[in-house]
Amino acid sequence: MDTEVWPQQFEDILRPFLPYLYDDQSLTPDLDLRDLGLDSLAAVGVMVALEEGFGITIPDEAFDDATVSTPASLWTTVRKLVETRAEHGE
Repeated sequence: MDTEVWPQQFEDILRPFLPYLYDDQSLTPDLDLRDLGLDSLAAVGVMVALEEGFGITIPDEAFDDATVSTPASLWTTVRKLVETRAEHGE
């Protein structure tokens, strides 16, 4: 696995929505986002912020409990959408 799991931009967008993730605590791929304070309302905020930050549209069917369960699952979804956008020259 790469030493950089995701770009800093992803973490910068996600961190403000995680009130129980301390400033000195690492955001690791397997953390449970719900345990870190991500509720359903915050998840919508994350979705909007990620869409704006990465210039993507996250389809409703791609944004479910499994997607927002861990940083890794969320980044996997975002990365795929970014790659798809790049492949289509958008």
